[in-house]
Amino acid sequence: MNPFINLHSHRKPKSDEEFVIRNAYHFIDEEKVEPLPYSISAGIHPWQLKEDFLLQINQLTKLASCKNVIAIGECGLDRIKGPAIEIQIDAFRAQIDIANRIKKPMILHLVKSYSDMLAISHSMKTPWIIHGFKGNSIEAENLLKKGARLSFGPRLLTDETMQVLFTSIPLDCIYLETDTKPVLIDEMYRKSALLRNLEIDDLRRGIWLNFARDFNYHETR
Repeated sequence: MNPFINLHSHRKPKSDEEFVIRNAYHFIDEEKVEPLPYSISAGIHPWQLKEDFLLQINQLTKLASCKNVIAIGECGLDRIKGPAIEIQIDAFRAQIDIANRIKKPMILHLVKSYSDMLAISHSMKTPWIIHGFKGNSIEAENLLKKGARLSFGPRLLTDETMQVLFTSIPLDCIYLETDTKPVLIDEMYRKSALLRNLEIDDLRRGIWLNFARDFNYHETR
């Protein structure tokens, strides 16, 4: 049976059926990350970014080399909170360079910055996934054309507009996540399968295949 891929969470796995990519931060020591029995993403969140971010990039570069760090992120751009957007873009480009160099996908935090992302997307050489996508259908279409994958969080459980959008996104471009909310990933999958008129096992397999492709993961399931 394919696991429930939880693309972005701030907690440990809740069951043996869940494959969590747990968010970590650039300043966590490699010694604390390497022994963890689950997968990690590590990046410089725009809210934590300093104007002089060289030390942060150096810290992230070391952490990114850990075997169980399977993605760079969450990182990205936020026009509501964080330093000046020019600084954010420079730091984001530096993290794109890390991801390109070590060939790991990116998990992105984007707020009011989809157009900024579209202007930068040509430099992305690895898969990139927008976590907690909250945009509209036009934004989704433009991002998908540039190669984005979209991850949907707990808002999908109750937001009818988001539910309609979700059903229009190709299955091979979607992920599900719990982020910081106290919901279980299997609840996300049950609701998503119902919305798309799929058997839950078919949805699990579809998202598993997305994960295997984007994260170059070859374990047989």
